[in-house]
Amino acid sequence: MTSFSRIVLPVAAGAVALTMLAGCSGSGTDAAAPSPSASAVSDSDSAAASPSAVTSETPSADAEPSESPSDSGDPGDGAGHNDADVSFAKMMIPHHLQAIDMAGLARTQAGDQWIRDLAAKITEAQDPEIRTMKGWLDGWGEEPLPRDHAMPGMLSKAEIDKLAKADGSPFDRLFITLMIKHHQGAIKMAEEEIASGASTDAKAMAETIVSAQKAEIKEMKGYLAKLK
Repeated sequence: MTSFSRIVLPVAAGAVALTMLAGCSGSGTDAAAPSPSASAVSDSDSAAASPSAVTSETPSADAEPSESPSDSGDPGDGAGHNDADVSFAKMMIPHHLQAIDMAGLARTQAGDQWIRDLAAKITEAQDPEIRTMKGWLDGWGEEPLPRDHAMPGMLSKAEIDKLAKADGSPFDRLFITLMIKHHQGAIKMAEEEIASGASTDAKAMAETIVSAQKAEIKEMKGYLAKLK
């Protein structure tokens, strides 16, 4: 072997060794990178941990359905109703309507402003009560009684006709006399509802009627005493 060969061969061997080392270094870098399957697993785990990825559990077919408020009780009263509640509403609607008719006459025929003011007060109190009771009956599948149905305190046709023909001071006296009688009948029916009814709403209205109309009777009796 010449001296030239002894120099070139070690250099060539060193170059080959450097090339192999570079190749091994590249393979090591590739191995450190995560594989696609490993990335997919990692992404899946992250999605499971995210709140937006959590789905609500489907209820079991055996689970008890929750009862909505509209499924319990009757319209207008959460405690249900009975025959006394139905009778109260069926009778009190035409009873209130007659009182409003009487109050309507007072607006044009009363001689005293106090009578007109009382008539307006009666209408303002009883008109919304009529609408409320009508709503109960609609929900219960019932209808009010006819206007001419006999019930406590209801005026006869002859009494209404007599009031309609009166004017001024005679009207005032007759209006008070008949309205006291009318209120007393309403109180009687309301007290029966308080004693026998089941609907909390109907009983509450009955209590309001008793309280308000007893107070008005007291006022009317005081007014009537001044006329004598």
